[in-house]
Amino acid sequence: MNKELIKQKINKFENLKGGVTMERLNKAVDILRGCDWMLNNPDDTFLENEVIRQVSEEGLLRLNVFVCPKFNTQALQTDNPTEYMPEKIDITDLFEPRISRIKQLLKDLQKVGVITELNVLIGDNDAEAYIFPFCEGLNISLENLRKRQLVYLANFERRVLKTFGKDCIVWSLADMNVIPDEKDPIISKMQMVKERKFFDRLFSPEGPYKGNLTFSSEIIDEMVRLKYRLYGSQGKFLEELGGVLLQTEGPGVWLERTQMLRCTGSTAVPAIYPWIRKEELANMK
Repeated sequence: MNKELIKQKINKFENLKGGVTMERLNKAVDILRGCDWMLNNPDDTFLENEVIRQVSEEGLLRLNVFVCPKFNTQALQTDNPTEYMPEKIDITDLFEPRISRIKQLLKDLQKVGVITELNVLIGDNDAEAYIFPFCEGLNISLENLRKRQLVYLANFERRVLKTFGKDCIVWSLADMNVIPDEKDPIISKMQMVKERKFFDRLFSPEGPYKGNLTFSSEIIDEMVRLKYRLYGSQGKFLEELGGVLLQTEGPGVWLERTQMLRCTGSTAVPAIYPWIRKEELANMK
């Protein structure tokens, strides 16, 4: 992880301290709580403390959201496997339906006088971290893959700046060298079982890989551990940024995904859960 580059990219928002009263900070916390679908969020106190800390120290509140490209999984079965990583933006991705809520949240925070910065983190290196190493015969050029990741980054940055304005930073986790943590993750038996089910679905005929990739039970276990280690590094990256995570996962894995960010020792950042589908809401009642 390139901590020096992180500092360089966020330095443009320094020296904004002052002018934010405790009343405004409390209103900002209430706004964030108001768009959180998780009842009794265990991060509630963490959320309040982090909002106060970051705004007091940096003069702004940083909101973080992960996005995932729409990978071309079928490319792995061709002579051009690097095309797995798209270069163009697909506006039918999962980020598009998140935009209206993010805009409203930024608007509401601006109304109470809290300067807000949006950080979009592109999860573009998951497969190369915990899937590609186990694909026998896969001849993929990581150099060319990285070039495609940078093109996608540039295109996504244009999209975000056009949508939200200048106070945004887009990060490629591949470009920032956010790789699996060297530290062993803490994974409970229940977490291992749930994540194995996720991988079973991932590689099933109904999943994004269309049943084209098959792995032994032992390799799936190793993939799970590598994914946890990768998320642990992502948590440490978030800790460098500070602020609040707008968690995009569904309620079935809300806490699991947030806990994964903390599995190698990072406190990461507090998370709230602003999105839920109608069918998911019905299941919670």
